[in-house]
Amino acid sequence: MKRPRVVVTRPANGPDRLTERLQELGCEVVAAPAIRIGPPRSYEALDRLVRAAGRYDYLLFMSRNAVRYYVQRARRLRRGGTPVPSGVQVGVVGSATAAVAERAGLAVAVRSEGRTGVDLANTVSALASSGSPVALVQAEDGRAEPANQLRAAGLTVTRIPAYRTRPAAVPREVVAAVRNGDVDALAFASPSSAVSFAVALGGLAAVPSDSAIAAIGPTTAAACERAGRAPDIVAEDSTAEALADAVVACLGSRTHVGPQSDIG
Repeated sequence: MKRPRVVVTRPANGPDRLTERLQELGCEVVAAPAIRIGPPRSYEALDRLVRAAGRYDYLLFMSRNAVRYYVQRARRLRRGGTPVPSGVQVGVVGSATAAVAERAGLAVAVRSEGRTGVDLANTVSALASSGSPVALVQAEDGRAEPANQLRAAGLTVTRIPAYRTRPAAVPREVVAAVRNGDVDALAFASPSSAVSFAVALGGLAAVPSDSAIAAIGPTTAAACERAGRAPDIVAEDSTAEALADAVVACLGSRTHVGPQSDIG
């Protein structure tokens, strides 16, 4: 029996726990990075935040990359000092972002009860005083809904672009393999990767029904649906391990035998 073949669309920037976990579970991983993560067009807003973080009551990080880019600039600009001044509350979306923040030395005070930026905004809105200044650290093209939710609750919000997500060229042989049904599943770990891969494919509706689509969370699931096909499964937690486990569980329930292909 062939091993299940799973397309992973995360950026190729070092060890990837999603790939590692899928391989541990017996899958063959087809790497097809659909996005690239890089610096923002300008560090001006992020550097201003790093230098004046004490002016805010809350620093809210929408993703792991938001934490990473903030901490990189803080280590460069606040040498000898802590990345976040005392008295400033750090909030994060989900357990994966919390883990990255804590490894970087940030004391996480608020974690979203749900798995989206809007969930974090709702949690902070219930805790913060009216007029509290909040810095929301996210991608350049990050969703506006969390900031809008905070403003609706009477908070003063500044959106800070910390990094930029750009489409990557998906290998043609992977696109062909997906269209031909030569993979068992596609794993999407972010809305941007789902959208970028869909563009390369001509829409997720082109994915054969025998090939499963898995999303790391509800925001990514919504992006998949907008791109042409709702996911077959959404991970129970927004982590790489949970996404890998969800893929394998979905394939196991289908009792699907891995296809043969010439790619890889």
